[in-house]
Amino acid sequence: MNKPSLILFLFVFSMFGIVYATCGVVTVSAHEVYVLDSSEIHIALQAPQPDFIQSIQDHLSQFLLWGSIVIILVLTIFFVSINRPLERVCDPWLTRLKKYSPHVAQVTLGSALVASGYYGAIFGVELPLRDIFGSFAVLFSYILITLGGMLIFGLFPRIAAIGVTGIFVGLVWHFGVYMLNYATYLGEAITLALFGGAHTLFADQRLSRFFTRVIPEHFHVYKFMIMRVLFGISLIYASLYAKLIHGALALEVVTKYHLTHYFPFDPIFLVLGAMLIEILIGTFFLIGFEIRFTSLFFLVFLSMSLVFFGESVWPHIILIGTAVAMFLHGYDKYTFSVRLEKDKKAEPVL
Repeated sequence: MNKPSLILFLFVFSMFGIVYATCGVVTVSAHEVYVLDSSEIHIALQAPQPDFIQSIQDHLSQFLLWGSIVIILVLTIFFVSINRPLERVCDPWLTRLKKYSPHVAQVTLGSALVASGYYGAIFGVELPLRDIFGSFAVLFSYILITLGGMLIFGLFPRIAAIGVTGIFVGLVWHFGVYMLNYATYLGEAITLALFGGAHTLFADQRLSRFFTRVIPEHFHVYKFMIMRVLFGISLIYASLYAKLIHGALALEVVTKYHLTHYFPFDPIFLVLGAMLIEILIGTFFLIGFEIRFTSLFFLVFLSMSLVFFGESVWPHIILIGTAVAMFLHGYDKYTFSVRLEKDKKAEPVL
């Protein structure tokens, strides 16, 4: 490793130690509270948690009806997706899209980091840099913007990804399991750190040869799986955190925005339904089932939420870009849908 690259490598990876050393106390909160003010959050946190079991018992017929509709829809999409004539028509051009997926993922991670630095919060608005890093906040803003720019343009992307991984580990040390909300960042950073950038303008050749020697070529089949699994875990945990662990917050959002006017259900039943849908989306990504349909549904679901609630777009860059990357890549050999296929050379359309 030449001297400049060594200095850069040590600099970005040292962020792990600096993050922990400078972290102060900060109150973290779920994504739902982006649209609540501090007084509403305080009141909701003091309120009793919604009783989902009682809600299911009170609305059992509705629960069974909508559950049956979802099951029928999922099975219909699956059997349409594995239709042989449709696969023969669509698979060739879907296969050509795969090559763009790693580039989208790399640019997505870089863009999300640049946005974090620009808006002065790391990964989400509830994690402001000033509360975490104190007087070092401006420095970390520039660090995030620099790492993001390196990834976007392919300037030593592997080193930048190692730095992002180090920062994430430092935040886990401080915030603990809460960082599962942002596991998507870790999945993309680990993938780039271990397997290299999708596009690379400048790279450290010695570092690249080291990883090539340590990580055999056949391990590269796990690249997409790492991103996909951590993306699914992130979505599942975020839903459980916002709607189960702190369900009163989600219930406050339903009340504040009069969501029952648009969806004529009991408020608790509505929160339960949203939670189950989000968990199902995360599970489908986690196991690799109906990836393309799930990606499209998630993008529509997320876009409607952003427009309706007027949320900041920048914390969702990582989710939007990763979902697009999932759609472009589709399936890998470890996805559940592919393993159900009799013809292993074929790939489900949706």
